[in-house]
Amino acid sequence: MGKKAAAVFADMKTWSDRLGHTALRTFMDKDGFFWLEQNPSKKSKWAKLARQGHEMAWEFVSPGGTYTGRLLIDGQIYTTSEATKKFLSTDKP
Repeated sequence: MGKKAAAVFADMKTWSDRLGHTALRTFMDKDGFFWLEQNPSKKSKWAKLARQGHEMAWEFVSPGGTYTGRLLIDGQIYTTSEATKKFLSTDKP
């Protein structure tokens, strides 16, 4: 039987741990923070971003812990404010 490839933080496609009945991908980083994939079936603006093909996860202090205010989108870490400006803002005159 082959070895399981190690998960790479910035490449969510390598994350193999799954959470409960939702089967959302999860990752525990080297600093002990817990990352949880955005559920694309939700009705939020962030879920819409995931449905559009962006790989997206939320950072928490621990499993079941509080949200830290950081997101991983397409391999890059953003604050919620930065991500909103980059991915959700519309330039209106």
